[in-house]
Amino acid sequence: MTGAAHPEIGAARGGARLAPPLLELATRVLGELPPATAALPLGAVRAFAAAPSPARYLAACRALFAAARAHRRGLLGGGSAGARSAQEGLDRLARAAELPHDLLAALRGLPADRRTGRRLAMLADLLTAHQLVAARASEAREALQQALGPLASRATPAERRRRPRRPKP
Repeated sequence: MTGAAHPEIGAARGGARLAPPLLELATRVLGELPPATAALPLGAVRAFAAAPSPARYLAACRALFAAARAHRRGLLGGGSAGARSAQEGLDRLARAAELPHDLLAALRGLPADRRTGRRLAMLADLLTAHQLVAARASEAREALQQALGPLASRATPAERRRRPRRPKP
């Protein structure tokens, strides 16, 4: 009789073949994870140990790789620090420009990572710079009008060329 005739025999053989690489992967990954984040991948490894099968092996490998990736991302600043950066960028943008609530809600739907936070902060800086330039230009225009005195109130050549409006009869 072969493993194809009795699926439980084939699964047992497959489990024996898949157990050593899974044990090596689990040892390496679970050794670097904090205990709070190791529960899900450890459960997947225990499910494979209880009833070995290729599907449970793949599920355990996926859970281990996902937990390791999330842990490394957290170490690199893509975890809660990234969410905090995105929130700070959104707050700066909201202060720099009076955005409507629906636009703020749409911006909150962006991925909460450091790149998004930097982009939102750059938008806030651009808006702030634009407001400063507009304020300085307005001040310079007013100063120029005051310096020119009565000349500034005279009509420009383009305004003089226009026909005067006729009063309606």
